[in-house]
Amino acid sequence: MSKHCSQPGWLLDLLIEGIDQHCRGFAGDLLRASTERLQVTAAYLAVRPPGRDEMARVGQFLSSADHLTILEAGYSDVPKGFRRALSRIGSQVQDQRCYSLLYETLARPPSSDVVECIHRMPSIDRQKLLIARMLSPSSLVRPNVVNAIAGMTATNSVSLAVDVSTAFRLLVERGVDADALTDAICRIRSERELMNLWSRWLSRCIFPAHPVPDTEAYEGIVCGQDLMRLALQFRNCSKRYLLPIVAGEDGMGVFYHAGKSAMVHLRHSEGRWRMEGAYGPRNAPPPSSLRETLYGHLEAHGVVVSGRKRKRSEWDAVRRLTQPHFFNFEFD
Repeated sequence: MSKHCSQPGWLLDLLIEGIDQHCRGFAGDLLRASTERLQVTAAYLAVRPPGRDEMARVGQFLSSADHLTILEAGYSDVPKGFRRALSRIGSQVQDQRCYSLLYETLARPPSSDVVECIHRMPSIDRQKLLIARMLSPSSLVRPNVVNAIAGMTATNSVSLAVDVSTAFRLLVERGVDADALTDAICRIRSERELMNLWSRWLSRCIFPAHPVPDTEAYEGIVCGQDLMRLALQFRNCSKRYLLPIVAGEDGMGVFYHAGKSAMVHLRHSEGRWRMEGAYGPRNAPPPSSLRETLYGHLEAHGVVVSGRKRKRSEWDAVRRLTQPHFFNFEFD
């Protein structure tokens, strides 16, 4: 009984409440049959569920016909490798859409890479089929890549396949070598390796055009490798901004003044570039003379510098008293 219950409801309804009522013993024989026999029969029933007056005839046909005959009756033109692929679904029958999706993918494949991947998959289910169809470019469609994406159980694996395709396209648009990135992705062996791959390859990207032009005093950082090098030189955490810089949301530069230097962090917000901060080695504050010169330089090129000190005013007394943290009231 437990073996019966492990199969999906759509199949059990057809077997126990349908065909077995008119062809006694059919359900038990099928559930004890080989994996291939079970999946071939399920593939037929998924697309040709019999009506009440067909139960006896279909039961007799499915009990006696060979596997190829059953598939030809269900699908007319049986694509190469369809029967072998069905056997790799395993002992658990899938939802009905899995079988029609497998057929459609092999009969009208998106690419030859997808067909080759299905032929080499050690196990097949609907989720893996969808991943294989979603991945782009097709050169990424490899069994190990599909399995790694399917193994990301904490998220929607099909959506993750779209993310992988999008990330590949974006990195290539930012100057990463497509063939080298393809080779790296196709060599991954686990979901952890797949997730760790992207941060390494981001460092090979070329950054979008820097908003401040280069001068003798100012130099925009133009690629990930330069950012990594300067992060080591300044011994700071600027490399954590790699992704927003590649995305064009942030920018980094280096400003030189009177023998000193500082890394400059810019951020694009509300349609304008703004200075987020300037940092010397180990994130130490730069000398005040460097900061003041830097502020003028950035403002001259349209960057908003919100950190520039205001002129002192008597109104500062009122401003300090109206700060929300100044008083600590307790109300009964």
